[in-house]
Amino acid sequence: MMRGRRLWGLLAFLVANTFVNVVVGEVRTWDGRHSIEKIDVFVVYFVPNDRQPLTDWKRRVDYFCRRIEQFHELEYDGQSVLKTTVEAKPFVSRLSTRQLREGDGDAIFFRTLREVDAHFDWNESDSEAFPIVLVLSEINWRPLDDFYRLRQTENGLEFEGQFIESQHFPGATSGGARATYLSREGKGWGLVSADGWRVPYRGSDCVVYHEGVGHTIGLPHPEPGNGSVMSFGQYRGWISESWLDKDQKVRLGWEPQSDTEKKNNDNLFRQFRAIPDPLEPKPGDEVSLKLDLPFDAIVQSCIAEVQTDVHGPWLESTSSFRNASRADLSSISLGRFDRHTPVSYRVKVTLEDGRFEELWGDFQVGKPHEIASEMSRSVLLDEGPKSPG
Repeated sequence: MMRGRRLWGLLAFLVANTFVNVVVGEVRTWDGRHSIEKIDVFVVYFVPNDRQPLTDWKRRVDYFCRRIEQFHELEYDGQSVLKTTVEAKPFVSRLSTRQLREGDGDAIFFRTLREVDAHFDWNESDSEAFPIVLVLSEINWRPLDDFYRLRQTENGLEFEGQFIESQHFPGATSGGARATYLSREGKGWGLVSADGWRVPYRGSDCVVYHEGVGHTIGLPHPEPGNGSVMSFGQYRGWISESWLDKDQKVRLGWEPQSDTEKKNNDNLFRQFRAIPDPLEPKPGDEVSLKLDLPFDAIVQSCIAEVQTDVHGPWLESTSSFRNASRADLSSISLGRFDRHTPVSYRVKVTLEDGRFEELWGDFQVGKPHEIASEMSRSVLLDEGPKSPG
């Protein structure tokens, strides 16, 4: 009888320890309640019923989805797999801009997410994946022209944004980005307002991940603050220049891999940068993008495009080239701009070995106060054209 008890005891010990090992080896939400070995992010472009969608919204959304997927894959070494699914059409709200903005920033967040969340049938998603609804909104919480970074005040137009060391980064008081982890329901809600994504400031991809993935699985802001994506990453550079704190990932159940650092250092996603030169051009100055690439890279093609109106066309730079391998490419010219204006840019590079990367950014020709002065003599649009009627 004692022998049988010992056998049952040994079996119970093995079962218990096996269970513990499974739990310890599994990546889970911050509170440990839900597995995040698979994450499904349902991405929705949200448009109030009195607004018109951006004509190129799909390409913009796809860019950010690709960026956060790449970042997640590198940070978690495949221990957590992130998949984004973009709603095929803009989600047109039953509410107007004014109706959505009633109340504070929390009110517009919950009003927006409740409407979108009700649209999805959660039973159709992968039952093993942790679901997140990520809304990329066409508007901000309060009126703001996020392309020019100007808001109307009693004293006229004023700059509102992050202008740090001569570079523009996402973040405005009028923005209203929010996120929440719904532990009981086992899902996450994220909202990135227009200022956080419509105009591709360097660091906008950090905002999309910060709100759309980080907070929605329960990750807090690290203390003390640092350059990680859950802290001040959006004010320092692209998400490829940021990281997730090791301590936070370990808390989630991530296990460090011996080749993690090498994989990061050898990855084109981490190495490629395209910084405007000069950082603060004046009208008439020639502007280039200084490119950071692997030292041994052979560039097959490099295509740069610019846009001076968020609703206007993208124009290809005359310095772009295709199918003409160049071993030494340190910069690419964007041309000259004859007036005070914001400029969005995107640059795609393909290496001879097949590797491909794309970066989007933004700068302004002229200082913020000069832009405000120039725009004061014209009509300021609040986030773009409205629909008829």
